[in-house]
Amino acid sequence: MVTGVSPNAMIVTCGEAVVDFLPETDADGHRLFRPVLGGSLYNVALGLGRLGIPAAYYWELSTDPFGEWFTRELEAAGVALDCLARGARPSPLAFVDLSGPEPHFQIVDAGRIMSTFDPTTSGRLPDGARVLHTGSAILALEPGGAAIEAFVRAAASGVSISLDFNVRPPSVSDLVSYRARLDRLVSVATIVKASAADLAFLEPGTTPEAFLARWRAAGVPLGIVTLGANGAIAATRSAQLRLPGHTLRLKDPVGAGDAFMTGLLARLWEIGAVTADGLADLDAAGLRSALEAAQEVAAFVCRRPGAVFPWRADLEAEREAFKERTAPR
Repeated sequence: MVTGVSPNAMIVTCGEAVVDFLPETDADGHRLFRPVLGGSLYNVALGLGRLGIPAAYYWELSTDPFGEWFTRELEAAGVALDCLARGARPSPLAFVDLSGPEPHFQIVDAGRIMSTFDPTTSGRLPDGARVLHTGSAILALEPGGAAIEAFVRAAASGVSISLDFNVRPPSVSDLVSYRARLDRLVSVATIVKASAADLAFLEPGTTPEAFLARWRAAGVPLGIVTLGANGAIAATRSAQLRLPGHTLRLKDPVGAGDAFMTGLLARLWEIGAVTADGLADLDAAGLRSALEAAQEVAAFVCRRPGAVFPWRADLEAEREAFKERTAPR
């Protein structure tokens, strides 16, 4: 718990829950698709809950079997669901192509939950909200993207805003309007994170360092760009830090960006640096600690097929195992 924060304080995520169908090949060589629970903002809520960080999920989940599955997993992780809407519209599905360097998601949203959900008609942020985290495919879809933007901009006067671009190119039909929306959200954000692939899609030829400089000029207290196997770079208003990537046996990168965001927010919450004031006091050691925590959670997820998020005990066990492997004999 962050020192000086009320006992009911929490991080709220607002955005999609999607059933990802991952490609597999059975023993007879037949191509199959295995359903796993996903969606960027669902993943972060689940991940935070499993790490013991107080979190709430603000979205609509279907009453279909997939929606019940989402709900059970969130409840098991201790995620607050007071502001969760339930409805009969079917859960969105995504068929995932893992043949390229980045996962490609073809989303099927028959009930149009992602493109029409308006958080202002569902209620309001819980009283304990201290951080509102959003981003991903919903910001490119209309009219829901406009509703989410308005909701976030209104909330920015009272809570910290965390924004993960997490671009989903098939969802982007108007690149100019989409980039303008991201710029408007950056202007009210406390934390902004994007991958190098996100930025290459938005503005080919513009370097991650140039984006970080732009965000810093816009007043963003903390900006991060993940570089895949090459690590990550981060910039506060007074410092910039680059961390190398982890060497690991990659199963697939599905959920890696969400896992990075989960670890980052969790550590910033633990050290009391999720607000603009907290980030202003963040020194280089604190920033390094946050990035290392983000990489640790991302590495855990990448070593497993599908977006399998760790419990706190899982990370502690891996650290102990690493100590044993590397201890002098």
